[in-house]
Amino acid sequence: MAEKLAAFTGRPVSGSQELIITPGTQGALFLALGATVAAGDKVAIVRPDYFANRKLVAFLGGEVVPVRMDYLSRSTGAGLDLDQLESAFKAGVRTFLFSNPNNPAGVVYGPDEIARIAELANQYGVTVIVDQLYSRMLYSGQDYTHLRASQISADHVVTIMGPSKTESLSGYRLGVAFGAAHLVERMEKLQAIVSLRAAGYSQAVLRTWFAEPEGWLQDRIAKHEGIRDNLISVLTGVSGVAVRSPQAGSYLFPRLPALSVPLHTFIRALRVQAGVTVTPGTEFSPEASDSMRLNFSQNHDAAVQAITRAAQLIERYRA
Repeated sequence: MAEKLAAFTGRPVSGSQELIITPGTQGALFLALGATVAAGDKVAIVRPDYFANRKLVAFLGGEVVPVRMDYLSRSTGAGLDLDQLESAFKAGVRTFLFSNPNNPAGVVYGPDEIARIAELANQYGVTVIVDQLYSRMLYSGQDYTHLRASQISADHVVTIMGPSKTESLSGYRLGVAFGAAHLVERMEKLQAIVSLRAAGYSQAVLRTWFAEPEGWLQDRIAKHEGIRDNLISVLTGVSGVAVRSPQAGSYLFPRLPALSVPLHTFIRALRVQAGVTVTPGTEFSPEASDSMRLNFSQNHDAAVQAITRAAQLIERYRA
């Protein structure tokens, strides 16, 4: 596993000191934060980003320091406010957690953004935890820069991955975290208390990870890309909707026009009246009260029909 991850990310991984196999990537996130964050510690969290991040920090008693990501204003890169990130580091943040590709927006951090994150982490001694769950599902022509292969100090970064999404193996509850040896050691001690280990019968699945049949991943990406393009076409035809085509993953995060009802009421109406289940944007950022996340890793025709019904409901509830 260490050899596969090293080849994929472009930097050596020690299987004995720098790698831990966890019960799911959610388990890896908990262990990584549990190994780095104590009560009162400041943790920088991107907004919007994966909903569990700030919940985990709050559970551990840490203080969330938000960093803005203006993803809709950019055609490349994620739109992270790097000046705000540096201000957070200056203000005492010692841990920075983000997903790349971003969940929920599906945008990929550009090489300049990654280089600057690495530079700031080295300068201020900040530990960076990067969730790269969707880093294998990159769409046509999309480049990807691994943080751990940048100039960041090996002691300052932990990378989290797993086969649950791109490879549809979520039921096996498998994740991996690799990076700073002293943090992996703490994660091992915490895992021994919390869950003992990832189940051996699940770990057997890792033998085929990164070794799928030739063309399998490319075909899967192409199918997702086709769904993405059709959904974007529908959404861009709705007046007032702002949406950026994702560069990776299987999510859309459109900003809705002004509605006649609150967001959560509209989300409920989508489920009851249109048979469409989405996640409110406020799960990913308190400021995203005008956004929703759609998962399109579904049957192509069903996904297009669902977004068409959602578009009709937007018109019905338009302010």
